[in-house]
Amino acid sequence: MSVERSLYLDQIKAVIVALVIAIHVPMAFGDISWIGVRIPVEESIGPFFKGFFLWYNYAINSFIMPMMFLISGYFVPRSVHKKGVWQYLQGRLQRLGIPFVGGMLLINNSSILLGRQSPGSPLAAIPLSNPPFNSVIVLWFLVVLFAFDLLYCAWVWLRGDRYEVDTSIPAPGMRSWLISALVLGSLEVVMTMQSEFWIALFRSRLNGLGAQGMHIFTYAFLFFLGCKSSFHNWFERLDSHLVMKWFRFSLFLLLSLFGLSMAFSFNANLLESQARLVFLGKFLHPFVAWGILSYLFLWFQRNGDRFGKWLATAGINSYGAYVIHSLILVIVLMAVGFIGINPWLIVMISTLFSILISFGLAGQLRRVPAVAKIL
Repeated sequence: MSVERSLYLDQIKAVIVALVIAIHVPMAFGDISWIGVRIPVEESIGPFFKGFFLWYNYAINSFIMPMMFLISGYFVPRSVHKKGVWQYLQGRLQRLGIPFVGGMLLINNSSILLGRQSPGSPLAAIPLSNPPFNSVIVLWFLVVLFAFDLLYCAWVWLRGDRYEVDTSIPAPGMRSWLISALVLGSLEVVMTMQSEFWIALFRSRLNGLGAQGMHIFTYAFLFFLGCKSSFHNWFERLDSHLVMKWFRFSLFLLLSLFGLSMAFSFNANLLESQARLVFLGKFLHPFVAWGILSYLFLWFQRNGDRFGKWLATAGINSYGAYVIHSLILVIVLMAVGFIGINPWLIVMISTLFSILISFGLAGQLRRVPAVAKIL
């Protein structure tokens, strides 16, 4: 391996959180808005713009949160083994709980108050006496991650701490990859069919869970797969031939879905069948994710040293960037989105500046020792 394990994982985290920010930018062009910021560009965008960002959202969303849960799970067993269950949970409650409460009260509520001031904001119709304060928005990840931490710690407490790295057990092969994708893809479809529940949850203060809850089985599987991988160093022992085969398959699926997305965007007669496309996409989620996740591990293990330590440093700041980016994105979109420039430029400029400011500010905040302990 040409680069240290912790270094390449930090590099991947930087890329993933940057993509999380990137995927949230186009939401400002849709009916949902980004925390009240809705940019009115309906007359200046065509079907290609709509079709591209429908696919763009799907492609990135297929692997960014799966990767975050997978990497998070990887570090849990050795940390629990080193600290013990109770000390580990106390640390996690601090590292996840404080950013959750602080992020909800300060970052999210400020985003809501500011977003409702944007021109044509859907939040402006809500009386100031009853705004959707204390919404989880992107902080749903912290809630779910802590729940998974609790489950793992309960398992260790009942079973006993038996952490020991054993590289004699090979990494999962094609059969395991295929079966897990089939099962989880089917579960994604079943969960997505509960649309009324997810819509109701999305409209509540648990809105982030409403947007992501249908993927919960996939996220749980990947978190605990990460835990299991830690026992056997599976991330570093992937079959490169299997990875490349599945990666090509993932690219084929994404290109096929791009074609379908364009077909639906350019042909209004197909809109009645759009639900079928949604269910197909949900079923294929794990099939797309497995190839991209494994390829990212393989590529950064082999090429991570090209970036020196700057990308790994960004990875260290990525948690803070994730927590604060909601507000940064509201500010940038309000600054860029209403000055009459081309929608494509709005997306590119907003994405670039939101990523740079979020990571830069997170890095500055982490210079404060007390903040560095939780971010």
